[in-house]
Amino acid sequence: MPLPHARYIVLEHEGAWKINLDNRYYGPFQTQAQAVDNATDSARKAGDAGYPASVLLMKGSAFDTLWTNVPD
Repeated sequence: MPLPHARYIVLEHEGAWKINLDNRYYGPFQTQAQAVDNATDSARKAGDAGYPASVLLMKGSAFDTLWTNVPD
């Protein structure tokens, strides 16, 4: 059975940059870059543990993939 895909979503929430993972918010971070760096570090650790992982930046209702260990 494959491991679940860990999706770290960086977004502005309640006036601050946060990371959403499994409908839980982490942060706040002072800047988008800090949130992205934290999410990427966490996603790499999840990947090292065998999980498929991605970092997504939410822009309105669209997502940009910033980092992933999941092949296309």
